[in-house]
Amino acid sequence: MEKISGIIFDMDGLILDTEAIYCECNVSTAPKYGLKGFDKAYYKEEIGLSEEHAYQKYLSDFDYVSKESIDGFYKESRQKVKDIFDTSGAPLKPGVIELLDYLKEQDIPCVVASSNTTEMINQLLSKANLLPYFKGIVSGDEVTHAKPHPEIVEVALEKLGSPAAETVMLEDSLNGIRASFTAGVPVIMVPDLLEPTEEAIEKTHRIKADLFEVLAYIQKTK
Repeated sequence: MEKISGIIFDMDGLILDTEAIYCECNVSTAPKYGLKGFDKAYYKEEIGLSEEHAYQKYLSDFDYVSKESIDGFYKESRQKVKDIFDTSGAPLKPGVIELLDYLKEQDIPCVVASSNTTEMINQLLSKANLLPYFKGIVSGDEVTHAKPHPEIVEVALEKLGSPAAETVMLEDSLNGIRASFTAGVPVIMVPDLLEPTEEAIEKTHRIKADLFEVLAYIQKTK
């Protein structure tokens, strides 16, 4: 890329190390409600899904238990996560402060585009003192179609005011990569719990090990 005029950040697993917390809370709660086979591998299948899509996936995949059991699992697992976030927030991913500080110095605007809820995004970013870095937030609540549909990326572009070709999206999930690719926004994958698939490799502009590597790449474009 010759010029970068804006950055779109995913949040879970990209800015904050939340996925491991979600995974542990889900896996530890599932047996209580009779959800068999809900392990780390299964959890990875829901990474990048909106809360509504994750809930519908549970209903479909665990159709041998009652809807009441799914509702109980959903409510308790999410409450466990909320309690942890209320108490201690979530750890920052390596390099996020350094990257955000650089983008601020260079007057490159940033927005968050996450499938998470508005409430959770604001809570976590506020607790981490990161909200001032971002020009805006687009949550799963604010769009009709969740990732991998490109709508959330398109709304983020509107908030940034930057051309798609001069914007970079930072993502850790395949659904986010698909959304960005369809929207015509170059995407850099920073893997978290998911390793790059062949599709991810094909659709990403770059794959970087962490946000320090992303920072080095962006600095080279200046």
